[in-house]
Amino acid sequence: MKSRLFNIILVIAFSFGFIAYQFRSIDIATVWTGLKNANIFWLLGGMGAMFLYWLLESLVLHRISSEVNSRQTVGQSFKITMAGQFFNTITPFASGGQPAQLYMLNKNGMDVGAGSSVLLIKFILYQSMLVINSFFVLIFGYRYLMNGAIPKLSIMIMIGFTLNVIVIVALITVGKSKRVASFIVHMLLKPVGFFIKRDKYVALKHTVDQKLDSFHLESTRMSFDLKLLVQCSLLTTLQLWLFFAIPYFVLQGIGATQLDIFQIIAFHSFIIMFSSLIPIPGGSGGAELSFSLLFGLILNPARLVLSLFLWRFITYYSCILLGSLTLMLKEKKSNKLIAMTETK
Repeated sequence: MKSRLFNIILVIAFSFGFIAYQFRSIDIATVWTGLKNANIFWLLGGMGAMFLYWLLESLVLHRISSEVNSRQTVGQSFKITMAGQFFNTITPFASGGQPAQLYMLNKNGMDVGAGSSVLLIKFILYQSMLVINSFFVLIFGYRYLMNGAIPKLSIMIMIGFTLNVIVIVALITVGKSKRVASFIVHMLLKPVGFFIKRDKYVALKHTVDQKLDSFHLESTRMSFDLKLLVQCSLLTTLQLWLFFAIPYFVLQGIGATQLDIFQIIAFHSFIIMFSSLIPIPGGSGGAELSFSLLFGLILNPARLVLSLFLWRFITYYSCILLGSLTLMLKEKKSNKLIAMTETK
């Protein structure tokens, strides 16, 4: 709990610290006036797009999970999705979401090996669709980068794009090659042998090998399910384009109406690619910097700081708020069940 709180404070400190420093010369009264005059319906539309983003992700998780555990409900899939969103936002490189989701899938009765394969397939599909759709945006929107004097940022965006491609290739290799996966897992297990007895280490290794067998069995089976892959790819593509379009809702809401929607979508796609390189939770600092550089080309300073704050709230802080609420509800439910058991 303390580590979660520390990471949340770190994220907020970096974000607000950057905004406060970058826009220290802006009149706060002007920004406040812009916020009061904002069109609430457009902003609610942006929040609605974010909710649909979560919902579509939970539907993808539910569709893949149903291949292994048909008893898992859509509601459970949504809770698992929001838990993943929460831990992704507060951990470096969004590394905490999958372990949290695996834990919850296991709690719902799914084998760890099968659960790992579900999350791997889902992650590969998401990353693949992100790269494919971002590549499409990059082809038609790279000229927007060239119009601004930000060549260093364009290089970082290309690096981010390349790293995402490398991640996909690496994950597919792990999912397809049992030898590679076994080598990685056994290498990670070796240090454990120094701290436990040999018989316990052998038993642990045997259990891990069983989970690896389950993992590869499910991964192989689902990777050949063309209907599953097409359905989830389409849902993920819709999910991503809704996310790409959120700044458009924000800018419409603050009155910046005479803008090219594809340029806005392209900028947001570039921001996602760039911020994926930042090791700080949520890409804090990097996300704000790239947003400022790109949207600073088409917005005045007062509108820029306002749109930056609203965009960050909708796409990022909302994940922390709703994700933590979901986790608290589960914890309260668990505590109630424990109390009932003790009473009996």
